[in-house]
Amino acid sequence: MRCDACAEQTCLKGKPCVEKPLPEAYADPGIRRTMRAASEVEAEFYGVKNRLEEILEFARRMGCRKLGLAFCIGLAEEARIVGDILSREFELEAVCCKVGGVLKKDLDMAESPGLGSASCNPAGQAGQLERAGCDLAIVMGLCVGHDTVFYRTCRLPITTLAVKDRVLGHNPLAAVTCPYVRKRVIKDVEARQEH
Repeated sequence: MRCDACAEQTCLKGKPCVEKPLPEAYADPGIRRTMRAASEVEAEFYGVKNRLEEILEFARRMGCRKLGLAFCIGLAEEARIVGDILSREFELEAVCCKVGGVLKKDLDMAESPGLGSASCNPAGQAGQLERAGCDLAIVMGLCVGHDTVFYRTCRLPITTLAVKDRVLGHNPLAAVTCPYVRKRVIKDVEARQEH
């Protein structure tokens, strides 16, 4: 299936190109509740509220009391600001990626002289947010791959506030929307295919 290349987009009109029953996940009351809250936020605030405002509204509608913020230490200043905003209404547990001081050598990981010996610990972040009794985890700027480990190990509902892109000012879609950057990405992909 290549929905990204579909020109018809009949599914937007309720006429899918592939008829399939609803996934079993939608039978779960928690999933249904989450979908309902998400659709309410989308219906009421689409194009009106920014991502942070939408997350706050979603958390309210989900009845959250305590939010968990899993952030990259490289975004510590931004995390302080976000934490201040979130904690005005909710209890907050904020955990940076270096929690626990796990060493890269203990995980047989590559080291870079400029990045220090402590590894990111996304599974540790997930565990800390779970132990703290958070109702919703918010991911902010975890590294590519580390975010994958966080999503795989965290048993809480998760949403993403921001993704890290050190080159494009944490705006990875600039690689798609800016023609100069997009051309460079495509050129690099094509060059790798030639080898």
